[in-house]
Amino acid sequence: MERRAVELAILEKVSGEEQEITQEQSEQQTGSPTPGKGPGRWEALKHKIKEKLSPWIERAKRNPQTAVVGQGLYNVGFWGEYSARRLVRFVAKSTRKAGNALKHLFAVATGFVCKGLASGWRDITAPFTRFGSGVKNIVACVKEAKQEAGTGHAVKMGFRYFFSGVRRYSHLIYRSVAYVLPVCALAVFVYTVHTVINYNYVLAVEVNGNIVGYVQTEQVFDSAKEEVAQRIQYVSEGQQEWNIEPSYRIAVGETVLDENQMADQILQASSDDIQEATALYVNGELVAVTTDGALLKQALEDMKAPYEDPNNPNLVVEFSKDVRTEDGIYFTDAMVPVQEIIDKLHGEEQGAISYTVQQGDTPWVIAGTFGISVDQLKAMNPQQNLDTSLYPGDVLLIQQAMPYLQVKRTVTETRTEPIAYKTIEEKDENLSFGTQKVAQEGVEGVSQITEQKIYYDDAQVPSQVIEVDRQTIQEPQDKIIKIGAKAANGDLVETATGSLLWPVPNYTYVSRWMSSYHKGADICAAYGASILAADSGVVVTAGYHYSYGNYVIINHGNGMRTLYAHASRLNVHVGQSVKQGDVIAYVGSTGDSTGNHCHFEVYVNGTRVSARNYFSGK
Repeated sequence: MERRAVELAILEKVSGEEQEITQEQSEQQTGSPTPGKGPGRWEALKHKIKEKLSPWIERAKRNPQTAVVGQGLYNVGFWGEYSARRLVRFVAKSTRKAGNALKHLFAVATGFVCKGLASGWRDITAPFTRFGSGVKNIVACVKEAKQEAGTGHAVKMGFRYFFSGVRRYSHLIYRSVAYVLPVCALAVFVYTVHTVINYNYVLAVEVNGNIVGYVQTEQVFDSAKEEVAQRIQYVSEGQQEWNIEPSYRIAVGETVLDENQMADQILQASSDDIQEATALYVNGELVAVTTDGALLKQALEDMKAPYEDPNNPNLVVEFSKDVRTEDGIYFTDAMVPVQEIIDKLHGEEQGAISYTVQQGDTPWVIAGTFGISVDQLKAMNPQQNLDTSLYPGDVLLIQQAMPYLQVKRTVTETRTEPIAYKTIEEKDENLSFGTQKVAQEGVEGVSQITEQKIYYDDAQVPSQVIEVDRQTIQEPQDKIIKIGAKAANGDLVETATGSLLWPVPNYTYVSRWMSSYHKGADICAAYGASILAADSGVVVTAGYHYSYGNYVIINHGNGMRTLYAHASRLNVHVGQSVKQGDVIAYVGSTGDSTGNHCHFEVYVNGTRVSARNYFSGK
């Protein structure tokens, strides 16, 4: 069948091609196109190409090899197309079979699972079903037996029926248990894991094998050990050595202690020579222990009381050092009278250092000897002028006494500060050059500054001022000045840059600068070297002077003028606007001059200033 279908397909293709060839030949003979195709340039071109190729085509048709080659190519194309279609059909068919197989497997697996679940459910519920049915039967049996032989016989028959049912259906209980036991085991496992995870695991601290308490983390344990070591070190100076080595292990507990509470428990468990007391810590170091903790705390409060002001929320009173008290368990040998601690708090940490001036001493020698600056030495001795009156035998204060504990006052204050406005110069082409006009007045802004001023004890001058915040509450308004750019002849003048350009680039040296006997800078250069405009502006003078010779003066419009003298010839005229760097003249030696150079002068607001102020590197 397949072979017959292939042959029919080949015959249809061949007949179709013969019809097309016949149609083409008829068109060539009649010279008319097929219906539906109108005449045009493209059709004419195709017709012309066919006429050109027609002899070659006829010759090829007469050649027997052409038919063989054509038939071979046709067979290759036909069988390639046929094979591709067969392959596509095979892949589609295989895919459908695979899909059907997967569906069947899924249906089988689903049915197996459903049957298993149904069977398991029947096995689990079978004892209860049988038990319910048995109860109904027992009730019926008892009623019947009671009617026949009385109550005693009915009870006997009921028990007999019950035990016979148990023997008959006991296997159902075993099958049900086989399902129930794994579920129960899983429930017990989940409950156990959940309970264990929620346990509060802590560290049980032991001393001499006995648990003295619990802490949350190892860091708390280490802090407690350091606290114990500090208390032992304080009491053991010059006395017997104490050796306490607490340890810890993981445990389950609820109540935990902090480092100070744990330190108390460790000491209580390790020694009998302890009691409750109050310790004073300064900058984290244990400095004293007393049984009069209330008096010690009151003494600390009394030191700060004179400086406190409950009505001032911007005032913070504290000590210059980190001071704290801790109530706890301490060694009895560590106790000291509370008055001794109070005296220490009011005492000096370091006494004053003074120096008696010797013959040949100077402020610099004395300051260098003690490693301080001369300014620091003068600040320590404001009552004496060290620059003019320093004599042997004078006693100078090198370092002031340092109190053991100072009261630190931090005052937060807010103040305002003006913000300077900017001055902006704008070119105005309608304003005459050399004139200025204020278009907008400048207005200062306002900033709000928050500062913290730090005072110690009774000082009235802050030892430190810290800026903590700065906010702008009013922006400044720029001052705008219009600078005239219109020359007298109507030309527009380039605005001056404000910075001067060296007027003679190809100079050799500067023979002299402005001084009390000379008005400007003499810039020596070869005859004919170019002289450039130092900045943009308008030429206000261009001519000859008996002393300056040929010279030029440029008004730069910003209050500045420059002069260039002794030129061999000029390149500009009065009223001409020039740009910075334009050639305005050439070096010469005209006027009162003894050599080729450019005499250069600078005027600011009518006052002559030295050009060296602008060209210090020349």
